[in-house]
Amino acid sequence: MLGWLYHAILRRMECRYSYDATYLHEMVDAAPVAARRFLKMQMAGKWQGGLPREAFHAAAIGGALHEDCGPCVQITTDMALEAGVAPAVITALLSGRGDPATKLAFDYVRALLAGDPNLEDLREAAKTQFGEKGLIALSLTAMTARNFPVLKRAMGHAIECRRVKIGNAQIAVAETLRAA
Repeated sequence: MLGWLYHAILRRMECRYSYDATYLHEMVDAAPVAARRFLKMQMAGKWQGGLPREAFHAAAIGGALHEDCGPCVQITTDMALEAGVAPAVITALLSGRGDPATKLAFDYVRALLAGDPNLEDLREAAKTQFGEKGLIALSLTAMTARNFPVLKRAMGHAIECRRVKIGNAQIAVAETLRAA
């Protein structure tokens, strides 16, 4: 019933971010109720919970990077740039560096998704830095950031690692940060 609307929204996203959402169009055609539920679930990851803009977007990039270092990292990077995150901040994160608070958000999300042994220390540091609401926002961002790459792989549309474009520059993702 609302398939035409979902397709229109997806086409607008594809144009805005130069992103291939074929797998999402396929889901809308095959299971519109599932598509609606998926998109509704993704809205939880948009809640910033008072996080600084850079930390929120670092978490989204870190979550996408845990699962994929191709188009999903590119779109989260593009969204961060669109939201006003400086290119240097993103470049630093993708190179394994960054200011302490932003890198903490990035590292916490990656540790959370990986079940890293340092998770408890990072959780406490994130809670101290960002508060309980911030920790929840980071966690929701982590959960939803992995959904698109997982769905793409499940539907046979995954693409291998590639450089991330920031403006006119192509940034190589640090080898230690690439998706497993």
